[in-house]
Amino acid sequence: MARVPYSHELYALARHLVFRCEGEHKAAVECKNKHDWPEDCKPESEALVRATNKLYKEAMDRAPEEFKEFAECLDQNGLRFARCRDKQKAFEATFPIVEADK
Repeated sequence: MARVPYSHELYALARHLVFRCEGEHKAAVECKNKHDWPEDCKPESEALVRATNKLYKEAMDRAPEEFKEFAECLDQNGLRFARCRDKQKAFEATFPIVEADK
């Protein structure tokens, strides 16, 4: 199994997560809004973690260099997207946020 993504890698995937893991994210947030006890939302949270890890693996498989360069740029620049737009553009060109219809 691949390692867990670092925070700067999750930031690099943030826009992708919004679209590609929307259902899992929405379910986890809605559950947490209804319940005070974290254990009550364990299935929803685990589903979101699985979806995030799957997306991370997919990014590493399909655009490893572009993803690493973008994530490292964010890490070196205090997670400031504005300083990494060129790397972001290269990553998103190789690994689009929304897949084109096939």
